[in-house]
Amino acid sequence: MPYKKEKVELDGEEFMIKKGALKRSLGVPQSYTFTRPELNKLKKIEVGKEFTFQGKKRKMTELLKRRITLGLNLMKK
Repeated sequence: MPYKKEKVELDGEEFMIKKGALKRSLGVPQSYTFTRPELNKLKKIEVGKEFTFQGKKRKMTELLKRRITLGLNLMKK
């Protein structure tokens, strides 16, 4: 299934992202809304460590960490 890409602007720079990629990575519905404290807690998890989110076990990857950081940065605007 092809994912929709969306153009976003951050600090005057435009780039393309996969819409809903963080939600798919964490296994939550597309209607789910993240909170800043929730993402900050996830950001502190080291790469390679396992964690539980919404009752599902996940492993922190470099890509997931980058998506969480991007999500936090996009929330700032």
